[in-house]
Amino acid sequence: MRTAFFVLLFANAVFFAYRFYVTQYAKPATDPIAQQIQPERVRIVQPEELARLAATRRGVACIELGPVATTEAARAEEAVGGLAGGLKVSRRVDEATRWWVYIPPLPTRAAANQRIAELKKQGVDDYEFISDDSVWRNAISLGVYSSEETANRRVDELKRRGVRGMQAAPREGRSARVYVQLRDAPEPVRLRFVELKDGFPGADVRECPGA
Repeated sequence: MRTAFFVLLFANAVFFAYRFYVTQYAKPATDPIAQQIQPERVRIVQPEELARLAATRRGVACIELGPVATTEAARAEEAVGGLAGGLKVSRRVDEATRWWVYIPPLPTRAAANQRIAELKKQGVDDYEFISDDSVWRNAISLGVYSSEETANRRVDELKRRGVRGMQAAPREGRSARVYVQLRDAPEPVRLRFVELKDGFPGADVRECPGA
């Protein structure tokens, strides 16, 4: 009986010692509450910032500033050259191609006037007669569009009205977009290059296309 008492006492002692260890020391290695995402520390990175970060990382061979207006291109090149220290500075021009729907130049002003009268009868009022261009004198513009698809839709619309003889073709825009490029710049120069965009409204800094 005495032996049974001591065995029972020992068993209870072991049980309570185990429970104490589990509750005090045997916590999970990772606390789910502690590892929850803290929303106030989450920051959304915009695509423009990602591009700038990419342009400043190591190993980028070419970065560019732009677009800048053609009238500002020389100033942008001067600013880039000022921090480049003999590095290669170049210019990339992105011509804004637009699509023009038009009736080719007619032989005389009288012929053009007759064609305009026909357009009015066909319900076409949005046209422009060209008289001050030596190449396109006596042509009739029927609209300038941002894409070939839009220009072709205009042609189809005019055909349904009975208009014939018009064409759709690319026409170079007058406002080209200029990008100033810097190649093989060390990291300190790339970081200063990013700051230049503040002096050119609408411009940004990114990795050169195809670099």
